[in-house]
Amino acid sequence: MQNILNKIVKYNIYVLVFLVPVFFLPFSFEVFEFNKQYLLFFLTSLAFFAWLAKMVIYDKEVRFRRTPLDIFVLGFLFIAILSAVFSVDKDSSVLGFYGRFSNGLMGLLSLGVLYFLVTNNVRSEEVRPAKEVEPQKIGIAKILNLFFWSSGLVVLTGYFSIFGVWAKINSLFSLPKVMLQNTFNPVAGSLEGMSVFLAVLVVFLVGRLLFNGQGKQILNYLLLFASLILVLIIDFTAAWLIVLITLLGLVGFSMWRRIFRENVNRLLIPIFLIIIAAILIPLQPIKMNLPQEQVLQQGTSWSVGLKSATDNVKSVLLGSGIGTFHYDFAKEKPLSINETWLWQIRFDRAGSALAEILGTMGFLGMLSYLLLIGVSLLVSYLLLPANSFKKSETPNTKLLPLLLIFIALLVGQFVYYQNSTLSFLFWLVLGLAVVSWQKPIKEKIISFKDFPELSLVFSTLTIVLGVIVLVLYFFTVKFYLADVNYNKSLALLGTERVKIQEQTIKLNPYSPRYRVALARTYLYEALAEAQKSQAEQDSVKVQNLVAKAINEARTATTLQPNQVANWEALGVIYREIRQLATGALEWGVKSFEGAIKLEPTNPVLYTELGKLYAVSGDAESARQNFRSALDKKPDYSDALIQEALLLEREDVLDEAIQKIEGLIRLNPYNVEAMFQLGRLYFNNGQIDEAITQFKNVTTLIPDHSNAHYSLGVAYSAKGQTSLAVEEFKKVLELNPGNQDVIQKIRDLQK
Repeated sequence: MQNILNKIVKYNIYVLVFLVPVFFLPFSFEVFEFNKQYLLFFLTSLAFFAWLAKMVIYDKEVRFRRTPLDIFVLGFLFIAILSAVFSVDKDSSVLGFYGRFSNGLMGLLSLGVLYFLVTNNVRSEEVRPAKEVEPQKIGIAKILNLFFWSSGLVVLTGYFSIFGVWAKINSLFSLPKVMLQNTFNPVAGSLEGMSVFLAVLVVFLVGRLLFNGQGKQILNYLLLFASLILVLIIDFTAAWLIVLITLLGLVGFSMWRRIFRENVNRLLIPIFLIIIAAILIPLQPIKMNLPQEQVLQQGTSWSVGLKSATDNVKSVLLGSGIGTFHYDFAKEKPLSINETWLWQIRFDRAGSALAEILGTMGFLGMLSYLLLIGVSLLVSYLLLPANSFKKSETPNTKLLPLLLIFIALLVGQFVYYQNSTLSFLFWLVLGLAVVSWQKPIKEKIISFKDFPELSLVFSTLTIVLGVIVLVLYFFTVKFYLADVNYNKSLALLGTERVKIQEQTIKLNPYSPRYRVALARTYLYEALAEAQKSQAEQDSVKVQNLVAKAINEARTATTLQPNQVANWEALGVIYREIRQLATGALEWGVKSFEGAIKLEPTNPVLYTELGKLYAVSGDAESARQNFRSALDKKPDYSDALIQEALLLEREDVLDEAIQKIEGLIRLNPYNVEAMFQLGRLYFNNGQIDEAITQFKNVTTLIPDHSNAHYSLGVAYSAKGQTSLAVEEFKKVLELNPGNQDVIQKIRDLQK
């Protein structure tokens, strides 16, 4: 049994190193990060329990290796726990923001456990403790070799995706739909994320070529060349910056310490890559029209992070809460972002991992993280070889290449966010670098052999820990099945969709995302039933569905009160059911007001609030909100249209027409503006102008039912009966069985 526990620890580490970069499953809503986080949690917790059980139950002693970095790792994890406890969004802090998943406390604690598993179970092959009865066979070289082969699969997958090989294979064997996208890669799901990974891989391969001697290196050269071509194709500036800065540091340090003075030409490889990166960063020569991930700009990332970290006393110390950058961005995003085409994106991650740490974990989190990095770099520097790699010397030849990878990952945290793979590599390499230190590592042994009572206490605690782990496994499996159900429901309609989403809630009643989805499904079903004729309509069913929709949406805001999307969804539901439920307008107003408090620079929320005030007859409040929306974004078309419609209600048609005419001059392809201008022309007696606008709409959108209907009315007003009938027939094709249209056609044909 003791040997089995040893193997569990060893093979779990091996499996993690190989699988994390390439692992994905097509069953959940998000196929990459969600599944990597589950893999990381299951394997690290299982390995940790096996390691602990072996020591306590079989060895009768706790044996752990103390390193200079342990206290700083524990300090950072402790601050992360405090940040989660006092978070503005505990759900996102514990499990990670839905859709991203890699920024939660559970993931970070799993990585912390990984670090201690590595430092206590991995050995540098040259040195093993003399007292170790059964030497561990987990070596740094074996781990790095596994990473090499795993990275090779990543590179191959990237080529297959970009050049459409997966699509050709799909004609022979059915593949998951996600694999048919030309951006598919198992590392990140985006080509930019893979490019950052490849930049770290390039640095890793340079280290292998420089420090692995003069033996056969053909595979390293092949993978290096293949990786560079992919980085060139993707053309992501952050990746080139990682290569440039890391290798510049390597060359400068090597020449200063004269590490390669016996064969200085070996530095030609990194020098060549430095030149390539320096040339390509400004030129960006290759463009293949590949989809691009929208990454938040560095300036905006640091601005949001700093504002969030200085919002109040708690934020100064612990930030808004680990995993809550979505909250920080909604609250602190600058107005200038509304001037860009990205203004409607709610970013859930910063463009820099360090900026995100500042905003979500405060200055304590940032300081503890920088101390962790600083101490690791300082100790590594002090343990590096003094001069060159001479045959007569035995320097720490593993530390420098590991330090090289660590610095590449660190540079990546300045210019890109952290996904599951990059975070895993950071903590893995940190642990391996500590193992390679050797000298400052001290082994501490607490023996129970002479104290059976103490052995009993620790054995009991181990059993309790095992029970806790099993309980966590039970809930995590339920949550995973819930997400599988949720993903399955998105392809269904009607009662089948309702049924599957209700099962999802039973499996995981704590997720606001599932509650909002179910609320929307109830709403769609209620509106569909309400649109039926009075003879066919089931009014009781409508009321029940409306009540269920409101209940689910309200529950979402209760579970996650600082998530702006939940309040917006609740407001939309109240807006849609205002004719079906009394008091809906009032509650809709409160919902959008709650959303505005969380996202004060979003013009959409002010416009939606203004629409509700307009419907309720409060023209002044409506106008104020439309004006607030335009203050946030002067060219926001919906707010401009709503202002014009407000003027129409006040019988100021000429001014309303002028306003929308001005909007169309700025945006000549705005279909909604064209349609509303056609309506205003018609109501103002300008029939020919109205017809022109409605025709423009149907030219851009041939199936625009309202435009065809309005054309029919306009032609009828001019006495052009045959043209009117033709337009109404088109409306009937789009809306089969519409009695109003059928009657109009009959009347015109008479």
